Amino acid sequence: MLKNCYQETDVTVSWDPNNNWVSVDWRNMPSQQTVKDGCEEVLKLLISRRATAVFNDNRQVTGPWVRASNWVADDWFPRLMAAGLKRFAWIESPVSTLSVISAKKSARKHQGVIRLFKTGPEAEMWLRGEGRDVADRHMASHRRRLVLR
Repeated sequence: MLKNCYQETDVTVSWDPNNNWVSVDWRNMPSQQTVKDGCEEVLKLLISRRATAVFNDNRQVTGPWVRASNWVADDWFPRLMAAGLKRFAWIESPVSTLSVISAKKSARKHQGVIRLFKTGPEAEMWLRGEGRDVADRHMASHRRRLVLR
């Protein structure tokens, strides 16, 4: 069960004790200030828990957060990595193309640490160190089972 550590209308930051990672749930169209505040809370929790992984869920984001994207890529991510971040699983918004573009910009800048995903299960597998190839095979197997039914 997640332990809620910070909550605003458009973001919840939690600790996942079962997986030992920070879990972030973004919603709606977070303002630039909300993005910065939420991100700073993620950094604080990562440091206090000595975590190395973040599960960053954008599936409920409905609009762009372009104004904060440079700050996220150029300021926040370097500080996260300096604090010990090894893996950042970023689940894309299925409805906001601009949100996905911003996510891809950050992912390109910090390749190897940030990975983009379409689903939670594949992101969780990668965070656990099972690799994207394993996650891809798992999802393909799951799709085959659904087709065979």
